[in-house]
Amino acid sequence: MSLNCLFNDRSRINFKGMRIIWYLLKCPEGNETDYMNRCPEIMDSGEMEEILCFQYQRMMRYGGTWHLEKRMVLPGYVFVAGTDVSGKRKRQGSSKEKDKISMTPCEAPYLKELCDNGSLIEISKGVIRNGAAIVTSGPLKGRESLIRRIDRHKRTAEIEIPFAGGQKQITVGLEIYEKGK
Repeated sequence: MSLNCLFNDRSRINFKGMRIIWYLLKCPEGNETDYMNRCPEIMDSGEMEEILCFQYQRMMRYGGTWHLEKRMVLPGYVFVAGTDVSGKRKRQGSSKEKDKISMTPCEAPYLKELCDNGSLIEISKGVIRNGAAIVTSGPLKGRESLIRRIDRHKRTAEIEIPFAGGQKQITVGLEIYEKGK
């Protein structure tokens, strides 16, 4: 998969007038939080604007009651925004540790548009009418065309988003509370 640096309508300029460049950091699944915490230690934090690891909310039933849980949207990926983070490394620390973190320029994450604030995609709610999903609240409202599959039992939806120069299907929370004809 080739990752290209694309400047689109989601790219922005920081307060110093410099264009913000997004980088994709690939890490082992389950270690995203560790890598997010290590980035400021290894990178020059003056060049970093944001470090994001996207999560989504979903409903899970256990113990006889429903619970709102958070899950990773893209396991093994962390997004870093900055002016030129890839070439800036702190001189502290071993070179072996610095080599473990490699970042590839990428487009601004579309997932940011689905987040109200931060990096959490809240659960959406909707109905099914005449076989079509109509989202009544949440980040998928007005974006029903992204939905590829709905799992009413798990209360999730698979949506297709632009990612790394192509398309990727991800899972987000969607609770269908009514199905009509």
